[in-house]
Amino acid sequence: MGEEALVEDQIRDANKLIEVLDADGASPSLAAWHYDDDAVAWRLVLAGPFFDKLLREKGGQSLAYLKVVEAFAKTSPSALSIADVKLVDSQAKLPKTIGTFITTPSKGFVRAHFTNNFVNGIFLKDILLLRSA
Repeated sequence: MGEEALVEDQIRDANKLIEVLDADGASPSLAAWHYDDDAVAWRLVLAGPFFDKLLREKGGQSLAYLKVVEAFAKTSPSALSIADVKLVDSQAKLPKTIGTFITTPSKGFVRAHFTNNFVNGIFLKDILLLRSA
């Protein structure tokens, strides 16, 4: 995987977070760990209709992240922090590209790892796909 190791606890915590978001009506249609070369770190990329609506509104980004913080409070993750989460519009290039690999049920999970792929003009060094509905 990337320069910095992604550990099982981070993956487990991400899955729990996604399950809470599902239960709270904020189901991400895309959830993937993406190694961000610029940040030299793994980021949990989340996208979906609930977040799209907020992210497209003026000042909505804060409300979108607040929803994630509320989910964090319900899961008490040990290996995941809000700084690890990156909310993006599902129509942005990264989620659209990641979403071309595999399709899962809307609340399903998969664990698919892709390394060193160049897709639709984006180089994806490392991706661990958890959901792509």
